[in-house]
This record gives sequence, C-alpha cells and structure tokens, in this order.
Amino acid sequence: MATLPRGAPRPGSMRAGPISSIHQRSTRVAVVIWVSLALAYLVFAGSPSVNEGLATVACASLGTAWWWVVGRRGGVRFRFERAALRPLAEAVLGLPGQTLRVGVHLVKALLGRAAGGTTRERSAAEVPWATPHGETAPAARAVGLFAASLAPDSYVLTLDRDHGTVATHVLTGEAP
Repeated sequence: MATLPRGAPRPGSMRAGPISSIHQRSTRVAVVIWVSLALAYLVFAGSPSVNEGLATVACASLGTAWWWVVGRRGGVRFRFERAALRPLAEAVLGLPGQTLRVGVHLVKALLGRAAGGTTRERSAAEVPWATPHGETAPAARAVGLFAASLAPDSYVLTLDRDHGTVATHVLTGEAP
C-alpha cells in the first residue's frame, strides 16, 4: 500500500494539501493558461487600446495566479480528454441549421402562427454528458452542459444529479 507524503490530504478529504506542492506545478501549463485567458479577454475587449492591453495582462495574470495558488490546492482536478469535446464540436456544426430553424420559428411567432417554447424534463441516464464517469467526468459534464446550451434553440435549466433529471427549455424541435 502506498503511503501519502506527510501533511498530504487523503483521497476524498476536503482538507487542502501542503502549500509546498505549488512548486511542483508545470510552468508550461501556467503559460498555456495565461495565453488562453489573455486571448479570451482580447476577444471580448471590443477595441484594441493600451488600456485594454494592460487590462489583458492584469486579468490573465490574476487568473493564472488564482489557478496556480488556489485552484489546485484542494486536490480537485479538472482534466479534459479530446472525447469530452465531441459534444461541443457537434453543437458548433449544428449552429447554422438551428439558427435558421429558430429564425423561421420567430418569424412565425411574430405572425401569430407559432407557439412559445416548452420545458422538457428527461432522465439524466438518457443524456450522455449528464452522467460521465472517471477522472474527466467534471470536464465532460461541463462541456456537455455548455454544448447543450450553446444552440439558439435550447438551453439547460437544471441538471439535478440527486434526482437524475435534466430540465431543458426548447423553442423548437428536440432538446439536445
């Protein structure tokens, strides 16, 4: 049986690990996180300027520092696998068709020929992204939830893991 380093939290424990483990973090991962945060900020900045550049550096640095110091201390890991991104790719590819369908539905609603949306509740067992297993389960669930809400036709209202249900608001068609 493997022994844990002195002061390390036991698996499943809510206690934070020793702060010395911060030095074991990968600098490469920190650089990738910093660049990703900086690019995300610049995409939403609106206009390029010196002020936005300084804000980009500050926000990306704060976000990376948060990940480096706080985000990894509790032992909670958020790992991705490429397979977890599959629902997102499917949602992005389906956007043009769904946008067209929703546009037609909205025009019909303006003319008084279409009803509003509906709320659908399904078993989480029917929704692949709602019940993943393994180390990457939190990431797969987050990506699946985002992908299901990305479409203009629907969005997820609740994911009740205790009761095993997913409630989705759908304007037209079927919930993803």
